[in-house]
Amino acid sequence: MRIVLANPQYPQTFWSFDKPLEIIGKKIALPPLGLLTIAAHLPENWELRLRDLPGQNMSEQDWEFCDLLMITGMVTQYSAMVELIREAKQRGKAVAVGGPLAFHVPEDLLKLGADVVVKGEIELAVPKLIETLERRESGVIIETPPRPGMEHCLPPRYDLADFSLYGSMAVQFSRGCPFHCEFCDITYMFGREVRTKSSQQILEELGVLYDLGWRGEILFVDDNFLGKPIKTKKLLKQLIPWMEEHGYPFRFQTQASVNLAADEEILNLMVKAGFFRVFLGIETTDRESLNRTKKVQNVVMDLDHACQTINRAGLQVIAGCILGFDGERPGADQRLLDFATRNSIPEMFITLLQAGPGTDLWERLKVENRLLETRPEDTFGSQTGLMNFNPTRPVNQIVEEFLRLYDVLYQREFYLKRSYEHLLRMVQPTLDRHSPSLPEVRAVIKTLWRQGVVYSSRWTFWKMLFKGLLNFPKRMDTFFYYCVALEHYEEYRHTIKEQLTGKVAGS
Repeated sequence: MRIVLANPQYPQTFWSFDKPLEIIGKKIALPPLGLLTIAAHLPENWELRLRDLPGQNMSEQDWEFCDLLMITGMVTQYSAMVELIREAKQRGKAVAVGGPLAFHVPEDLLKLGADVVVKGEIELAVPKLIETLERRESGVIIETPPRPGMEHCLPPRYDLADFSLYGSMAVQFSRGCPFHCEFCDITYMFGREVRTKSSQQILEELGVLYDLGWRGEILFVDDNFLGKPIKTKKLLKQLIPWMEEHGYPFRFQTQASVNLAADEEILNLMVKAGFFRVFLGIETTDRESLNRTKKVQNVVMDLDHACQTINRAGLQVIAGCILGFDGERPGADQRLLDFATRNSIPEMFITLLQAGPGTDLWERLKVENRLLETRPEDTFGSQTGLMNFNPTRPVNQIVEEFLRLYDVLYQREFYLKRSYEHLLRMVQPTLDRHSPSLPEVRAVIKTLWRQGVVYSSRWTFWKMLFKGLLNFPKRMDTFFYYCVALEHYEEYRHTIKEQLTGKVAGS
């Protein structure tokens, strides 16, 4: 059987980074790890091609080659997924769909034309999937057994990916999260029992990437890298000598809960292993809202102290925050601006609260008759989508604060000053970075021109640049990263404003 594994297009989101990727000569932030993972479990005699449509096209040769189109996708890729299914069926091709969207709305995807939909994790579904495909059956939903272990996961087929397209690679160590956050669909999809690969499995996957020639950033896509701290420590202790032996070819980033700040050993191990950035689920600084949404791990932490501790240890912090929780008081925008200022956090990932199907929040709002009639759409889970329920304060007020947050946070001078202070707080690295690549050199030259000459914030840029060269010369690559990322945030805040303003007016 000849398979094309396709990742559909997606609209501009907080994570798109179109302009920064263009500056460094890349097209896509990350490869579709789900497709690479399923590829590893398919029969060896099947012929496989990967088409990552945000940076590639489906050619006529691809369609002629294809017996079966396998598609993955998140809710933000809904429209592109629908178009891809329709085109495949018009061409007489079989279609199998999996991923987060398929988990939430499998019946909808069958109605749209998919022949087979896999709901859940793929590993234990592969025998049934292969049997269904070989029999040419249609109209089938395969629900996977609950929560398979990860000890039998094969290394993803990274060889199918065109490395020249990507800004970063991706690996997965764990699935699931031990916490009970009401709004989160991760525990709905993956459970609250955290399952991990072995340290040896991860080192094997990194070895595959290394042998294929990848050098640079790798994202651990775990929803909570600290889900099982004992397993995390074990991995890090084995990762450190591997990185030393291979000359530190990778730089790692991941997501974690704020209790990372309370474990000095893990913090130090992460930095020593080559981690440089962590996404933290802050959500809100309002204690009442944290309690109501069952974000208990944040209630018991001093969030300022947690962010500063993690930052000082040597990790960049991205703060994930949400507006619209029940009980949220007016002025949430200013409280988050103050939070960003106190902790000098450059990148703030902020969304309006949306209730995901199947989450505890969804079920509660349904009982309270507060859910609005919604369907899967590209803006769900992104900053351009409105709330899908009636909040406890006026929607217009929440959206106004939301738009102000992006408007102020990504003003050039304010952003550059936070970036400088963020790097100033960090312990300085003991290792020298590798020699810059040609794309990195081009990115620095473009940044010097745009930030230092073209933009009105040029004097702030030069001031921060020279102070940085004096105070943290070994972190200047990160300072330039922040400058390049600003190109994206500036553009995206205007996209948010344009799309949300029209939606609020029409609601």
